[in-house]
This record gives sequence, structure tokens and C-alpha cells, in this order.
Amino acid sequence: MQLIYSSVGVLLPLTVMLFLDKGPGVCGTFVPGRCQCPAVMPRTPQRPLDFTVLPRNAHCHTAEIMVKLRGHDRLLCLSPSGKQGKRLIRCWRRVSREGRDRRQCLRTPKNPKNRHNLKNRRRQTRRQKEGRQ
Repeated sequence: MQLIYSSVGVLLPLTVMLFLDKGPGVCGTFVPGRCQCPAVMPRTPQRPLDFTVLPRNAHCHTAEIMVKLRGHDRLLCLSPSGKQGKRLIRCWRRVSREGRDRRQCLRTPKNPKNRHNLKNRRRQTRRQKEGRQ
């Protein structure tokens, strides 16, 4: 009987310490996350090199567009409600649905009024005329 009392005297404090010590990972309360882009730009000053779209989630009520520009070490945030942001989100959705590379969204569409495109079109028509003769 004496052995049982002495073992209880040793095991009881150890058990109490085990339940009271929850460790560093368990202590604390849950703090919800925040949007990663507190301040956004309406458009980028130059063509982006790469981008990432974070869709809406429980922590942030808007989609977030993070853009990597040439000469900048960090990612800049682009407004999802601006013209450039809407175009990137629309392209990102289409590309991710089809399983293609997202960098194709960064290519600018050819502007027919662009001087270089006019030169290329003239060259093509000239070559077609030369081919017919």
C-alpha cells in the first residue's frame, strides 16, 4: 500500500505538469489573416514581368493581383477594379481553366495603329504582290 501512495505522489505532479504544459504551438488564439495588398496601384508604369492572382477568400474580400516589375525587388499590388487588373484576372481565369501558361496574359495585343505593325503589314502586302507577279 505504501508503494501505491508513493507512486501516486510522483505520478500525480507529472500528470498535472503534462496537461498544463501545452507547448509553444498550442498556446495562443487564432488571429485571422489579412489581405496581402493593403495599398494598390490603379495600373503599372511599365509592362510586368510576372504576376500572381490570389482569389477572394475568407481573409480578404477582393481578389489580389501581385505584379513583378523590372528593377523592383518586391511585388507591387495592382487594383483588381482597374482596366489592367480586370484584363489580367479575366485572362488568368481563362488560362488556368485551359491549363496554359499564365505569362501569355502579359503579352500586349497588337495595336493596328502602332507604327511597327503598319510597317509589318505593308511588308506582308508587298511580298504578297511580288509573289503574284
